[in-house]
Amino acid sequence: MQQESATAPQAGSATRAGNVVIDALRAEGVKHLFGLVGSHVIGIYDALADAPDLRHITVKHETTATTMADAYARVTGEVGVALVTAGPGATNSITGVAQAYMAASPMVHISGTVPTTAPLEDFHGVDRRDTLVRMFADITKWSTSVQNPDDLPETLARAFAIARSGRPGPVHVEIPNDLLQAAARVYPAYTPQAVTTRTLDSAALDGLTTQIRSAQRIVIWAGKGVRATQAQAELAELAELLEAPVVQSGDAAGAISDDHPLSTGNLSLYGRTPLQEELVAEADLVLAIGERGGTGHANGMFTLAAAGSTPVAGIWLANDGEEADARSVAGAAADIRSGLNQLVEALGDQQRTQDSGLRERILAGRDGLRERIMQEANAGWDTATGAPMPYSAALDALAAQVDDEMIVLGDIGSHNQWSRMALRSLHPNGFVPEGYWGAMGFGLPAAMAAKLAFPERRVITVTGDGCFLMSSADFSTAVESGLNPVILILNDRRYGMIVGMQEGAFGRQFATELDGPDFVAFARAFGADGVRVEHPDEMPAALEQGFNSKTIFVIDAICDYKAPHYRMK
Repeated sequence: MQQESATAPQAGSATRAGNVVIDALRAEGVKHLFGLVGSHVIGIYDALADAPDLRHITVKHETTATTMADAYARVTGEVGVALVTAGPGATNSITGVAQAYMAASPMVHISGTVPTTAPLEDFHGVDRRDTLVRMFADITKWSTSVQNPDDLPETLARAFAIARSGRPGPVHVEIPNDLLQAAARVYPAYTPQAVTTRTLDSAALDGLTTQIRSAQRIVIWAGKGVRATQAQAELAELAELLEAPVVQSGDAAGAISDDHPLSTGNLSLYGRTPLQEELVAEADLVLAIGERGGTGHANGMFTLAAAGSTPVAGIWLANDGEEADARSVAGAAADIRSGLNQLVEALGDQQRTQDSGLRERILAGRDGLRERIMQEANAGWDTATGAPMPYSAALDALAAQVDDEMIVLGDIGSHNQWSRMALRSLHPNGFVPEGYWGAMGFGLPAAMAAKLAFPERRVITVTGDGCFLMSSADFSTAVESGLNPVILILNDRRYGMIVGMQEGAFGRQFATELDGPDFVAFARAFGADGVRVEHPDEMPAALEQGFNSKTIFVIDAICDYKAPHYRMK
């Protein structure tokens, strides 16, 4: 939701375009932004130099800027802002923008671009002046270029409103260099635009309540829209009202606390757990909350429900112009938090008696599966052979320290899958995965963004050696910015997940080995610190040292790439 902001600047005095951008950020309540200066945006940076109230984090690669903006938006619910230069500055940042789109993270991505009258092959340009707008069009809710200076305030206001409205997501605004370099002039006043909120109309609300009142065994299927709209409390209230188990999609981590008695957990390495499948098979209604129709997660939900001839109703997350999934028997696209509030109010007299048998079954199925798999994985490790420890053993000590304040962030790889299994998410940011765009290198920038947003909390990212190297240039950014998250590297000296895929499909591996640096020496070279861990007994002390460090801290945990791959049945 839109935050309280400073008074919007008024028209009347001459100013430059860079100042208009800074005034817009202030008016929208922005406190932090992430970027890398370049020749096509120096007009904005000159204005930023006179804005000490806006903290700018200077990154070393533009992907880090957009990844930090994405992660900042996820953990705060506020709009993340990235600022990059034209040409390669913008194209370098595409990966983070796409990941934000997949995660439904609100972001305003501002880039420079070539002048409005640029010739062919201009510096940082190619043949078409609209190249960047076209490149970002498919991974944003709106991609536009400001061609008329009078349009600059209104375009930025619209960008923030679109990023926040409906299904949150990134917006790309490019500003040509000649507009940013132009002399001072009078611009229209900046006026923030209202965030549009879709609510359930009476027919959709009646349809949902009718389905719910006639059902006896409801399962709630939570999608990423719950997290994206900060609707976790409302979801828990509905689950308790209906005494309904909650199944979370793979990208919905944090939709409900893992220790909630109705949460079936986010436990599976490769799909749903037996408990989740059994509960859906027994249900007479699946209530989808925050899914987007047509996604792989939605399709999987409908396939599972169809196996038991179970109808699906729901409150759907949607972009403008999208509606509810046509396969559902009731419901509509709406803002998830608003829709949940409407539904809870309409069902106020529907309170169902707590089912101790159901809750005990959920607890046994959820925590029992985690315990069994972790024990089996650890038991397969024979210290006598000198083999490196498994991921599971390295994560046991961290799992023991997770509380309702710690922020844990993931990355893409086997380490991520084992983190989902080993670690509980006890609050909305208890475990923040990279998302289904699956870009390596999310962990380090995301940890920096989380620490910037919540400096008083313990923040740790669980990553791999390949993922860490992908964004390691920005280790210096953490040091320069005084950010001190812990970086736990589960170091198997390989692209371990790909090894498993190759060996499973072809019986061999190729081009997957890594000969990385001494990561502790790497950290110390930047003035930070770290420790190498080769046995799980060393992990508790390493974590204590890391969380007490005044600077970013690396734990280089030497692990075995031969991670066991479990089937849930």
